[in-house]
Amino acid sequence: MYLDKLFNILECVVKSGNGLTVTNISEITNIPKPSCYKLINDLIKNNLLIKQNKNKFILGERLKQIVRLDLQDIDVKFISKPLLQNAADNFGVTFFLSRLRDQGVEIIYVETPNKGQISYLHPGHGFRPLHACSCAKVIAAHASNDFQLNIIHSRLKSYTRNTRVNPSLIKTEFKKIRAKGYAECIEEIDIGICSVAAPVIMKDASTFLSLGATGPLRIFSNKFREKIGDYLIEISNELGSMLENKNIWTKNLNSLAI
Repeated sequence: MYLDKLFNILECVVKSGNGLTVTNISEITNIPKPSCYKLINDLIKNNLLIKQNKNKFILGERLKQIVRLDLQDIDVKFISKPLLQNAADNFGVTFFLSRLRDQGVEIIYVETPNKGQISYLHPGHGFRPLHACSCAKVIAAHASNDFQLNIIHSRLKSYTRNTRVNPSLIKTEFKKIRAKGYAECIEEIDIGICSVAAPVIMKDASTFLSLGATGPLRIFSNKFREKIGDYLIEISNELGSMLENKNIWTKNLNSLAI
């Protein structure tokens, strides 16, 4: 009975999208308010729920990570492939899909322009640091404050003279990324190489995926980065909607309760 009530609370919070107050949760689940307070506190202690502004509760980072485990890479690749291939052909540069993994971000899928295009750069697969790559920074910028603080106050590697390792500069950049909607990496990992990335924001406001594009500095001018950044926001939103339409969160949460 106790577990049933916990999952009822979690499920209604997932479905709400924007968070719920204790009163909302009590009315939806038919659980008396005193019991709701106790159950919610238990969920908060285990980082399964967190308290937001206006006394609303949303999913905690721990639960988000558990739920995401069932969203296989192959599923996301299959859904994102047409978007990335079309983008690569239209812009003549490489586009890629990245995913949060513990304390790093991994490039898990890459689409390159058709053979008829001029030469292009391939970013390769593998992990990217959360402080020095567009695909990683854009995910970090949309993470919780605690997650960001762990990044800012950890030992950060400087890859080039353009790599930001100063906590204040990184914190400021995260704010700018959130305001702009996409992140840029201008020779922060390799000299002469640029990238731009936008977050795939899910209904519950979580972000663990990003779409990006990369190429040489001579092509990725200020104007080109702005244009491709706006385009990445558009297709990232489209990908987020496509994933939400599969009812991933509710389905996965329900499967945990079985």
